[in-house]
Amino acid sequence: MLKQKLMSSLFLPFLFTGGLICQAKAVDEGLDEYTLDTIVVTAQRTETRDLNTPATTTVITAKDIENRGYLSVFDALDQTVGITSYNYSSGQGDNGSATGRVYVRGLDKGTLILVNGAPVNLNNYNSPAGIPISAVERIEIVKGSNSVLYGSEAMGGVVNIITKQGGRTKNTASVTLGDVNTGGEFTSQGDKYLVSVGREYFSTFHDSQIRYNNPYETIRKKFHKDNWFSSVNFAPNLTMNYMHTKTYGTGMDYLDEKGRRKKPGYQYDDKRDHVALIYDDKAHNLKSNLSYHRRRIDGQQFLTNGKVSRSGASSNIILSRLNFDTTKQWKLSDQGSLITGVTADREKYEEIVNRAHAITRDSLGLYTSYSHEFSNKFSVVLGLRAQFVKGNKADSAKNAYLPQLQTLYKIDEQTSWYTNIGKSFEMPAINSLYSMGGTARNDNLKPQEGWSYETGIKRVTDTSTFKAAVFTMKMDNKFAWRTYRDLGLTPPPGIDPSTSIQVNLGEFRNTGLEVEYTKRLGDRWHYNAGFTVQNPEAKDAGVWVQESSRWQMTTGMQYGIGKFHSSLNLFWAGDREDASKKIAGKYHPMRDKVDLNAVLSYTPDQHSSFKLNFYNLLNRDNVIRQREFGAPLQLVDDVHLYVLMR
Repeated sequence: MLKQKLMSSLFLPFLFTGGLICQAKAVDEGLDEYTLDTIVVTAQRTETRDLNTPATTTVITAKDIENRGYLSVFDALDQTVGITSYNYSSGQGDNGSATGRVYVRGLDKGTLILVNGAPVNLNNYNSPAGIPISAVERIEIVKGSNSVLYGSEAMGGVVNIITKQGGRTKNTASVTLGDVNTGGEFTSQGDKYLVSVGREYFSTFHDSQIRYNNPYETIRKKFHKDNWFSSVNFAPNLTMNYMHTKTYGTGMDYLDEKGRRKKPGYQYDDKRDHVALIYDDKAHNLKSNLSYHRRRIDGQQFLTNGKVSRSGASSNIILSRLNFDTTKQWKLSDQGSLITGVTADREKYEEIVNRAHAITRDSLGLYTSYSHEFSNKFSVVLGLRAQFVKGNKADSAKNAYLPQLQTLYKIDEQTSWYTNIGKSFEMPAINSLYSMGGTARNDNLKPQEGWSYETGIKRVTDTSTFKAAVFTMKMDNKFAWRTYRDLGLTPPPGIDPSTSIQVNLGEFRNTGLEVEYTKRLGDRWHYNAGFTVQNPEAKDAGVWVQESSRWQMTTGMQYGIGKFHSSLNLFWAGDREDASKKIAGKYHPMRDKVDLNAVLSYTPDQHSSFKLNFYNLLNRDNVIRQREFGAPLQLVDDVHLYVLMR
């Protein structure tokens, strides 16, 4: 019986919801050479072979994105060992102020996301929702503390999304058809430019969530989204990138069995713009970037009496970030090299409803990293960062000094062993002066900070890679949102006890093991497997509470022959954290998250290709997350198996 149900889950979606992807191309793209020992630039701010990098790194290439059928950056990160991503809409993104984000090694709000080296984190959230997957050349992931080179928000790791920078002349038109999203995109690429313009439409989505006997159904509204991306090479060393994403009308309704609004619904317009000027002088080992990132959220509330009003202050905000970073590498000798750098950063938070709540924060970082090869087998990296945060009405001044020690030993030409010890810190969210409604405050917030320790081994051959790492991390003053009622505190006069404020929850700790293996069997077969075993916990009111899943598994298989290519990918997260809402007076763990996706493609000639994308073949009701801002939100992944035409 179980076997029959499994076979039905696998094959029925193909019969009833299959689809097609078509692409028209002006010029043959050619085939990128596949190299297992990749070059990474994020881990040490310079180009180094993965085997020579003393950190756990993962690289997702444009070829990986194409072959595995990823539709968003969230999709790509979901299939990475040690990473959990949370998104809040069927569009693989955000839902008003409920912002999607990426966990690395179980630590929330501890991952820094970069686009071409420029940060896109806003208000301590690291959502990659506004980055079109078609513009991505590669994604570099570095796990573990990276605060020395990247400052605040890099406590758990760094994700650097590197976009395409022009190339051979070609034009590509694509159309996507599916039961969840439909859209189109046009891309023009030349020697010194790349321009991509697209629009996506997302259908109404009925959550099949665990409802805890709620007398209503949560319905995600249908919405559409515009995506623009451009990259222009003004000079051999100078490039400007511009990204624009605007989401129209995403939100939620809460309806009873007769379709009547049971409680107020919400709708949001979400506009993001990111511009970056990048200077990269490889001849003199100098790289600089100047970037500006702005996000505006406009929220509406639909009341049960039919009236429409502007939603709360937390859903009508403008966030912005101005960042400058410059890095210079100095070759001191045949054995030693020095990296020096400066980072200047200005963040701003502004409530549209109450402009008096506008806050700015300025910070300056000075960092250096010295690498020395004692022999052709053994090398050491010493790093130090001085971070200065200017005080404002939201938080006091903070000076942090962050050391790091890394070692690497080459066992042989294909195997290396490394260690990594570093201190990291993160300032509270810039809006932490206020509650979620802007009516209460916590003046006692402290930065979260702590140490990370890691040791691992890498082995890279012509046909396979093996990586294993053991890590432990301990952070103090972990951030969290809690209500006055949950904290057992009496709120100020006139403040509802259910109002949430940001607090320092207590300690965070995690110890775990990560293993990854990839294998290429000739020109046709390629497979990968990986797993994480960990124990992420935070101390809440003196009690250690699980923060994320205790184990994860990823596995995939690719097969290509002639003009045909196929891929099958599985992600499984088990032994997950407790839900935030009680049933019969008790908390219960969330069910396992299981995603099984498949891609079939056919390329008849150099001008066109056809692709079938199948998502969630097991038709799972995958609960994403059930707690945010201390509230019992029950959110699920897309349970529809949708198919695309492009």
